Amino acid sequence: MECNVGLTEQKVRVLAGLAIIGVGAYYNIKALSAIGVIPIVTGMLRYCPVNQAIGYNGCTGEQHRVKSAVL
Repeated sequence: MECNVGLTEQKVRVLAGLAIIGVGAYYNIKALSAIGVIPIVTGMLRYCPVNQAIGYNGCTGEQHRVKSAVL
């Protein structure tokens, strides 16, 4: 899996996932809470199959930062 989710998009995805889970927990909608896990996982992995399917890559200018963060 190659990175295709940029740093800003990663933060937005994780925050949106947490918000979806929070709304689902508040209104006691388990399906909504389960759906909220998807953006969190794609943000943490920095890989999204939908981005790959449409040909979008948010990591184009961040390759050097991604490699140095792993070291």
